[in-house]
Amino acid sequence: MRKLSKLHVALIGVLIWGAVFGAGRPVAAATPWSGTVSYSLQDQVQFQVGYQVNAVVGFDLAYRDLGLRAITGNRWQTRLLLTPGDRFAFQAGYDLTDEQYLVGGQANIPLNQNLHFVSEVNTILPAESGDKYVDYLVGLQIGIGYNHYLLAGAQGEYNLAEDHEPELFVELDLNWRLPKSFGIRVQPHIGVEGEFCHQTTVYKTWPNHLETGLTVGQDFDGQWDVGLYLRY
Repeated sequence: MRKLSKLHVALIGVLIWGAVFGAGRPVAAATPWSGTVSYSLQDQVQFQVGYQVNAVVGFDLAYRDLGLRAITGNRWQTRLLLTPGDRFAFQAGYDLTDEQYLVGGQANIPLNQNLHFVSEVNTILPAESGDKYVDYLVGLQIGIGYNHYLLAGAQGEYNLAEDHEPELFVELDLNWRLPKSFGIRVQPHIGVEGEFCHQTTVYKTWPNHLETGLTVGQDFDGQWDVGLYLRY
């Protein structure tokens, strides 16, 4: 097993302490700041700090993975966030570690009470020479009960210089609220060609808008991951 550094040990200690003892203490008022810090066996230490200037404009700084199979590993990133309404969001940023531009956006458009059209696209463009990647998702989100959803659609991650075929999938997002502000979220993802991954999250929401949780999951390659997070 890989030996943990003092930073990793300290972070795990802070997460456990916050989840068990300190997270329930109230704060004076809500602030434009937000953040997440996490540790998992696969992703190691990740964090994100955001600042919302107003209802439309925000910024964030993060050390995390891009979420692509072709580009792995945590890296420093900074982004400009634009949310001109409830239906659309856009981001433009820079990968400080590998010197890449990051451009993307999301849409969530209601078609009726229980049906939404959702889409997401993220583009990675090298500052100089290198491969260009697009990661996208498009589908229909269907409400199947209180806080339960089914997402059916197509997604893909591809190099712009190569051929590409979309991957069809079905994903469930199941949520249960438990006593004392605890909750469970189960997210299985099934590809029509047999790919399967899943993640289960047990979390607690505190009176000061802080959320702490434990995640357990398995990726497309069958590797298990366990992690802790703290989000405010």
